[in-house]
Amino acid sequence: MNGNNHSQRGIWLAIILLASWGVAAVVGALFHVEGAALPTVLGASGAAFMSVASLGLAAHRFMTG
Repeated sequence: MNGNNHSQRGIWLAIILLASWGVAAVVGALFHVEGAALPTVLGASGAAFMSVASLGLAAHRFMTG
């Protein structure tokens, strides 16, 4: 499965976005447990989601050409 097939693009996108959501949830939970304010928790989890999603999409594009 090289991920270069057009029918697999949606699957890879779903995997990358679900992984990003998972990382964002963990980051949000860690900030919440540490007692951060709500805007900080939301900002940190949003930044983690955007970072992991963009890194994952860029890495996928790099590996598949």
